[in-house]
Amino acid sequence: MALFESYERRIDQINKVLNSYGISSLEEAEKITKDAGLDVYEQVKKLLA
Repeated sequence: MALFESYERRIDQINKVLNSYGISSLEEAEKITKDAGLDVYEQVKKLLA
């Protein structure tokens, strides 16, 4: 499932950066931010509305 534009082309590079910070996936990054009280998806939706 594509979560954003050009997902298939960009995901390997994104995962490399996440791994360099000890994060294994976008899903784990989302959990970390939500646990910290940030809902990045909703913030972006509000910006684009």
